[in-house]
Amino acid sequence: MPTCPRGHTSTAADYCDVCGRPMSVPAPSVPAAAPAASPAPSDPVQACPQCGTPRTGRFCEVDGYDFMTATLHETPTAVRHPFAGTPGAPPVSGPAVSGPPVAAGPPAVSMLKVESPAPPVAASPVAASPGAAPPGAASPVAVPPVAASPVAEARQPFAPEPPPTAQPAAAQVVVTADRAYFEIVRAAGGPDAGIIEFPDYCPDRRFPLRGSQLLIGRRSRSRGISPEIDLTGPPEDPGVSHAHALLLPHTDGGWAVVDLGSANGTYVNDPFKPVPIRVPVPVRAGDRIYAGAWTVLLIT
Repeated sequence: MPTCPRGHTSTAADYCDVCGRPMSVPAPSVPAAAPAASPAPSDPVQACPQCGTPRTGRFCEVDGYDFMTATLHETPTAVRHPFAGTPGAPPVSGPAVSGPPVAAGPPAVSMLKVESPAPPVAASPVAASPGAAPPGAASPVAVPPVAASPVAEARQPFAPEPPPTAQPAAAQVVVTADRAYFEIVRAAGGPDAGIIEFPDYCPDRRFPLRGSQLLIGRRSRSRGISPEIDLTGPPEDPGVSHAHALLLPHTDGGWAVVDLGSANGTYVNDPFKPVPIRVPVPVRAGDRIYAGAWTVLLIT
């Protein structure tokens, strides 16, 4: 029977029954001692002469045999990984890389993370104290103590601010109508005593005691008088002058009332005895100042 150029026996005379090659060229005889010819890369039955692994390409996947040149490439015993010598480097995997051995060199620097041993930290009194941060942790920054000022040491915590020297202790003055005082004034007589009536309703009016002075009187736009303790009303006491009296801070911490030359006088606690004109008369919490026909100012 004829054989194809690849050495296959074929019953057909035109093409090989095994590999399909033309049969026109007779295949030369292959000596028994001679190595087999290198098969084509596409031959599925060709095996590596070194290890017997079936051929899948030009090189054997096991030992690197080159089917084209029929030579065995030497595989380096070890392939250096880019992270070789670095703690935590991943293991080398995959097929061996052909080529000359790579000379040993200094370990490559990892771009992921390089951990170097921390230098020893000297023990400090702060770290040795109970509750201190563990070794290696950032120690808190020591803040130097702030020297207390003499003013802060002299003042007790939460102590109220001392009032100014001239600030009175009283907080306010309450203005109301006093019928008993009104009866005394009407009984004493006068040019207008018969026409003045006691108010049917007179709510309490409160004025804070603060500042350097407080004018007691009734507002007058024509004269430019705007008293801090305005008794204009309603109801309005006609016996109160527009600029009747002044309340001034006193040196003892209280207040003093000064009559400014009012038409009907100013009285302190005694509705029968007026105070001297332009003479400060001390008043304290609980004192009563009478003015006009029925007005009384109570210091609280």
